[in-house]
Amino acid sequence: MATCPKCGNKIPARKLLSLTRFSGSITCSVCSSQLQWKNKGTGSLIGGIGGGVGGGIGALFADWWVSTGNLVYLVLILAVIVTVFFAAWGAMVKFTKFELKSAS
Repeated sequence: MATCPKCGNKIPARKLLSLTRFSGSITCSVCSSQLQWKNKGTGSLIGGIGGGVGGGIGALFADWWVSTGNLVYLVLILAVIVTVFFAAWGAMVKFTKFELKSAS
């Protein structure tokens, strides 16, 4: 779980949804400290793996759907998208680390 380095407060998982590689900062809800993303490379790795796995399996199911016309594959595509989203979000919650934002 991501925590504030200043006060030790746990950062809510929903706040990580707005975190991007370019914005990279959020505000602690307890001590109001500006926090910046310490390990952006980990976030990029999680996103890349999630996108690759989701895209690969989704493309496979899409090809099968086009070939067979069976609507079950559309449901499987949706299930893959939802599963990969929540798996990536869970990995981000577990592995994201923050540091105090430096005054630049």
